[in-house]
Amino acid sequence: MATEAQLQKKVDTTTAAATLARTKWKNSIPGANEAKMTAKEQATVNKLEDEYASAKAARQLAERNLADFQKAAEVASSAGAPVNVADPLQAKIEAAWKQQAKRNGYPSRPRPEGWNPFN
Repeated sequence: MATEAQLQKKVDTTTAAATLARTKWKNSIPGANEAKMTAKEQATVNKLEDEYASAKAARQLAERNLADFQKAAEVASSAGAPVNVADPLQAKIEAAWKQQAKRNGYPSRPRPEGWNPFN
């Protein structure tokens, strides 16, 4: 089972990919003052739109997986069960990062790679 950090990284990666795909798609569409698209150009635009749709779907799936994980962790935590049985130190590090991020005013920022307050 993936950890919350791994799921957050997947969300970040798929978000970046979807943004890039959308930018390529939107930039391929000619403006109002430009000549009409040929069939080949239209096919390219359609292909880029399909790539964007796929990237967007992957991002949404990653976001749902992360939300499901967070909800399951919340339910397990409220029931008194340990959330990350495999590596309790990682759970403590993640909790410490969330507290630090909240104090600094950016509660949704992912934990930097290698950040560990217990070193």
